[in-house]
Amino acid sequence: INTSLDAVISAIRRYNLDIKKSDEKISIYDVLRQAKIAVRTKMSSLLLKRTDFVKTKLGRPDKLMDFQGHDVIRVLEGSNALTIVIDQKNFDKIKSTFPKDLILEENKKVGMVEINYPRVLKKTPGVFSIIYNELAENDISIIDALISSNEHILIIEEDKLLKAFELIQKLCS
Repeated sequence: INTSLDAVISAIRRYNLDIKKSDEKISIYDVLRQAKIAVRTKMSSLLLKRTDFVKTKLGRPDKLMDFQGHDVIRVLEGSNALTIVIDQKNFDKIKSTFPKDLILEENKKVGMVEINYPRVLKKTPGVFSIIYNELAENDISIIDALISSNEHILIIEEDKLLKAFELIQKLCS
């Protein structure tokens, strides 16, 4: 086989992940087939220190964004930092809201893959690992991710976004 050892190991791990159907569980691939995928391009991200000042500013996103104009803002909160994902057109406006010493990193060329799963996701282990393994095998890094109930948002470098979408779409068909 003309491939890396990691690819072989990953393929072996994926082989037996399909969960047998029972009254409570359906297979991972059945969950993926029911998922809906969307992509958002021309996004940017700011990684900020997690401080009271930052949280106060983000407490009123309506003051930062034009929601009537369908502007997008996603806030991912960690224990030490917050990531804001916004439309590129609002990047400078949002960045100027925060002092430079609170900005840890910025990226003006990211995109989002948004996956909405059926409710049965909560009873189906292994769904995320299938997606993450597929992206890793194809040299696509996930910059940030957000999981909320049955919604999954992946932040990916814009130049790898189309490939990531195609791979995830293939898993979901």
